[in-house]
Amino acid sequence: MVRGQMNFKRLSLTDIRIDIPRVPRKQTLIAAIEAADVKNKWENSSWGRKLIVHKRRASLNDFDRFKVMLTKIKRGGANRQELAKLKKEAAV
Repeated sequence: MVRGQMNFKRLSLTDIRIDIPRVPRKQTLIAAIEAADVKNKWENSSWGRKLIVHKRRASLNDFDRFKVMLTKIKRGGANRQELAKLKKEAAV
């Protein structure tokens, strides 16, 4: 990690907090991040999970995308069958 300036518009606040001095050294910052288990908290947050899924979907090859498409079609068909069954029961 390299120190530098960043525009406020590019920053987003999260609920993950660590206690550090005002101008920490690199080792102090790394130790505080590891002690607070920031990486695990980020991966378990909804935002982090969305990014993980996005990266995984972006790395799929053509055959993997085809398998995902088939899975979505099967899941949609099962949902439609269940919905039709519920509508039929409600009509009776």
